[in-house]
Amino acid sequence: MDADPTTDREPAAAPADDPAAEATGRADESAAAASEGPEGLDVPEDWSDRTDDDPAAVAALREERASRRLRQTVRDMTISMLVVAGAVVVLVAPWNRTTSDTVTVVDPSPVITGARDAEPWPVLAPVGLPAAWRCTSARITVAGDGQDIVHLGYLTPTTTYVGLEQSATKELGFVEEMTVGGRQTGTAVIDGVTWQTYESSDGKHRAYVRLADGATYVVEGQSTWTDLTTFTKSLAAG
Repeated sequence: MDADPTTDREPAAAPADDPAAEATGRADESAAAASEGPEGLDVPEDWSDRTDDDPAAVAALREERASRRLRQTVRDMTISMLVVAGAVVVLVAPWNRTTSDTVTVVDPSPVITGARDAEPWPVLAPVGLPAAWRCTSARITVAGDGQDIVHLGYLTPTTTYVGLEQSATKELGFVEEMTVGGRQTGTAVIDGVTWQTYESSDGKHRAYVRLADGATYVVEGQSTWTDLTTFTKSLAAG
């Protein structure tokens, strides 16, 4: 007997364009997408249960993610500001500052030696001044009548100025110029030697003046009379 043509046959596959099969596939894809959450958000395992027909849940998760991003941005900005502030503190901290002494100290010896070799009158120079007294200038210039003017300038321990001007010039304006227009106010005896005292009209500039051995000696400056006296006491001829 011939075999029944309806037996021992595999069931036929559903056509590719079967509407029912396509609907089932789309449902599976939607379920998978729902389990992943919207736009790659980190979501709990029960996401699909919580978001089924619940747009509010999706919006809440999106808002939470935006909030996390904002907090991260604020934290990064705070860390950056702290780093910059720390660098500024290091740069301007008192321990990072250095103080520099801008005073230029010179050796007056060459000028003193040269003047003593050249001049017929006694050239004075300080001897034994404390180290806090610093020589800042030493030079020889020429007066209008051709006579040399030997200049020595010093800073006192309190950084005020005292200068010594000495010359055999006969120019009448020499003393007035070196005392900054000062007028004689009296005399002072220093180590047995008499000096004339001069003071400017504003009282800021003071000077000792002495004529001896064919030369004029002027100790002047804006320092105190005590500093001028200390300097004058140290003067000696070589």
